[in-house]
Amino acid sequence: MTGDRTLSETSLIRAAQSGDSDAFTQLVQLYSADAFRTASMVLRDHTEVEDVVQEAFLTCFRKLHTFRMESSFKTWLYRIVVNLCYDRLRKQNRDSLAMHKISNNPVTRNGDMAEVEQRLDLKETISTLSPEHRLVLTLFYGNDFGVQKVAEALGIPVGTVKSRLNSARNLLREKLERGNEYAL
Repeated sequence: MTGDRTLSETSLIRAAQSGDSDAFTQLVQLYSADAFRTASMVLRDHTEVEDVVQEAFLTCFRKLHTFRMESSFKTWLYRIVVNLCYDRLRKQNRDSLAMHKISNNPVTRNGDMAEVEQRLDLKETISTLSPEHRLVLTLFYGNDFGVQKVAEALGIPVGTVKSRLNSARNLLREKLERGNEYAL
């Protein structure tokens, strides 16, 4: 994150904490896509994801006065999103989740169907992993969080993040290799 963005984020947070609703709206615009992506990797039902993201931002708005800037706003928001997702899963008492709905029209810029198929295979394979593994992969690769930031967002030790990343990569590799064996 650049110094300008950090300064801008800090200014927005301070303004929002002082009651400036436009500043909070800008924070929502900055982070809603990332929050949505994170929630969708855990819940995958579009309606539930929207509900969780909306609830997360409402929680942020209500609790913004408690935010002490010890971590980034993004990390704080992700922690709220993750907690709400896990609460949702516990309420539903689900051990396995429905397959993630894939876009009806997956098109790449160059129209390369092989690339589209690979991305769909990867997405489908990731959806078979546990919520913990999907979430760590999403935060680390999809949101460009470092290991430390993933640990802060999830409220777990750095060693646990490294272990889950390694485990998720190995599981992903095994599942993809197994899938390719059947395709031959």
